[in-house]
Amino acid sequence: MVAVVLSLVACSGDEAKEPKRPLDTAPAPESVVISDEAAGFAVSIPTSWVKMPTELGAYDAAADAVRNQAPPAEAAMVAIALDQLKSAVRGGVVMAAIDPQTASTANLVTLGDQDQSPDEIAIGAANQLIPTGATDITREPLTVDGVPAVRQRFKTTVSGDNGAVTLTKSQIYAVRRGEVFILTLVGESPGLDNIGTSLKLA
Repeated sequence: MVAVVLSLVACSGDEAKEPKRPLDTAPAPESVVISDEAAGFAVSIPTSWVKMPTELGAYDAAADAVRNQAPPAEAAMVAIALDQLKSAVRGGVVMAAIDPQTASTANLVTLGDQDQSPDEIAIGAANQLIPTGATDITREPLTVDGVPAVRQRFKTTVSGDNGAVTLTKSQIYAVRRGEVFILTLVGESPGLDNIGTSLKLA
């Protein structure tokens, strides 16, 4: 997924940036905040979720701990989710988290200066997702921390130990200070929408 979005961005180092604003790191109710002042983001995840390392060398040990927390009925889906999240970490995400109870995940990638709107980025992503087998693609406008954004929903099929599994995904695309922020939410957890609306940008 990261490889797809990286190819969408047309870099433009000459674009004037908006001034940086104070980053809101107040947690949403019953949540904890993951934030990075340098990257310019803050996002709240439920307290029951696990923040995963974004350094590949530390990922496997943390993944083993999550597997031990997963309910037996969700073990296969948690394994798939951890593999998918590891691929995102390998691609350079700045935030990664998982719900051991439902196998839902969230990750955030930031990209450099570009000259496309969130809607253009979403359309470009959809055009690259379709050949990979993504289905049921829909998009809608929304606002992220006062910034115009687009949410794109779709489904993808991946292979698991027990056969093919269809994953429900959504991505939120926002641009702030010339920087692209793409928040990917995967699964059926009721907390996913709250994670999406909690995104704050400096």
